Amino acid sequence: MSDQEMMDELLKIIHVCLPETETENITPETVINRDLGADSMSFIMLMTKIEGRFHIRVPEDTWSNLATVQDVMDAIRKAEKEAAHA
Repeated sequence: MSDQEMMDELLKIIHVCLPETETENITPETVINRDLGADSMSFIMLMTKIEGRFHIRVPEDTWSNLATVQDVMDAIRKAEKEAAHA
């Protein structure tokens, strides 16, 4: 999956979890809690939907280090690689 395809999928998930967010302004540098207004519960919902969509498992201790959309994309890539080597 290309970065653009992954970004498109993330935008769909963000729209579902945070419907008031204008997804056309989201970039990889977008800060999830500050720019998207995600609180802890909506972040958990985002991560759960991301894990389901990409068929991955991101360790919960990694979640606290995910600030930007790019951080999430990097975590998805890492989880995909780890799953492929398991």
